[in-house]
Amino acid sequence: MTQMLEITNLAIALPDGHRLLDQVSLNVAPGEVRALVGESGAGKSMIGKAVLGILPPGLKMPEGEIMLGGAPLGGLTPRQRRQRVAEVAALIPQDPLTALNPVRKIGVQITDPLVRIHGWSRARAEAKALDLLDRVQIRNPGRVMRSYPHELSGGMRQRVLIAAAFAPAPRLIVADEPTTALDVTVQREILRIIRGLQEETGTAVLFVTHDMGVVAKISQSVTVLYNGRIVESGPTAKLMTAPDHAYTAALIRATPNYAHPTAAFAPVPEAVIAALRAEQAAAARFTA
Repeated sequence: MTQMLEITNLAIALPDGHRLLDQVSLNVAPGEVRALVGESGAGKSMIGKAVLGILPPGLKMPEGEIMLGGAPLGGLTPRQRRQRVAEVAALIPQDPLTALNPVRKIGVQITDPLVRIHGWSRARAEAKALDLLDRVQIRNPGRVMRSYPHELSGGMRQRVLIAAAFAPAPRLIVADEPTTALDVTVQREILRIIRGLQEETGTAVLFVTHDMGVVAKISQSVTVLYNGRIVESGPTAKLMTAPDHAYTAALIRATPNYAHPTAAFAPVPEAVIAALRAEQAAAARFTA
């Protein structure tokens, strides 16, 4: 089966050669939700940005290959790559307030990419935007289309970005921690909306998160990342109940239990981190 996303031995490095990601390989099958989980700074979002071609200036990719929709992205001109990504993939960014243009109305921000990139008529784009705003449970979609971002709540802005991502019917969505800034009640609803649209459309999703609780709710498979390297990958059900690596088990134990909000946190033990760092250092020496 052709993978919707296939990343092989990906490395991302600073100009001085220091690697922020190394030997990263993962697949996302058509219709699959794969979670990419790890602590802050592990490199999760960087993988999504590498796929979408939006890495910060100065970073380079000394090794690796990215296949999107069965076609390699390497060797394309920047314009060809942008067109290829726009045809296949979309992004749900982490911070809806900074992702939306504060001086443009919501309707224009959803419909302009459909018109300019995908060649839709303005009428078709507006109809699609209204439909999706309704399906992400925004009341009075017409009013929201005429609103500016600052006139909406954080949860409503995140719903707008979900609608915008699903509007062009992408085959892959990179969801970059889309529930991080939301309270628990809104987070649960946003996850339900994303999962509902994903199941309805069959869109593959690479879901970036630091929350193992979110992993359990939304994904069929999961890749655990630490310090730019993959620790463990596998089916979510298996990883959540019988992880192979001590670090994965520690992350699961560190997940807050919202049913018992006064329970003490169980941070990842220093011994587990030290062992993992030694393991990764040995692997780096072996492959150097």
